[in-house]
Amino acid sequence: MLSNAQDFGATLLASANFSQVDGDQLGGYNKLGANFGIQINREINDDWEAAFEIRFSMKGAKKVIDPEIPQPTLKLSYHYVEVPLLAKYTKYNKVTPYGGLSIGVNVFNERNDNGITSEEEALQPVEVGFVIGATYHLTEKIGIDLRHSYSVVSIRDYPIRVNSPTVFGRAGWYNRLFTVGLTLNLGK
Repeated sequence: MLSNAQDFGATLLASANFSQVDGDQLGGYNKLGANFGIQINREINDDWEAAFEIRFSMKGAKKVIDPEIPQPTLKLSYHYVEVPLLAKYTKYNKVTPYGGLSIGVNVFNERNDNGITSEEEALQPVEVGFVIGATYHLTEKIGIDLRHSYSVVSIRDYPIRVNSPTVFGRAGWYNRLFTVGLTLNLGK
């Protein structure tokens, strides 16, 4: 069976990340970042598509001392180039749910601790995570996308304390984010 370029479709993605780092002892999705890229789709059968994406994603965490004076005392900025591999269920008319795994390479990281800026030296260069989400199709070309991403393994090489907080029984640092954005289907 031969395949040709007509079997593939492309979608542009532009989104905002609302992120936090589980395990850093900061709470809340206070770190806002950009998330954009392109998705290449291929139909598997009438109900399923496979998708490959290349994304730039700004993640991290931010602590706010007082809601009246929103001055961060700690800001973690982690930028990744990611490659999610997704399975998309296309049977529904207006909504396309999907899920899969993502591999990201850290291209920039910065820690701003009370105005002192440094690189997060213990940050792992590669992140492995899972993705789950859905796209609501406003038109044939334009959609609203909502996804949740979470690191599968710790993103930071950090000594684990015996009494440190755990996430799902695992100690370490994990990127957790919600992404909200628009999709533009470029067609096949």
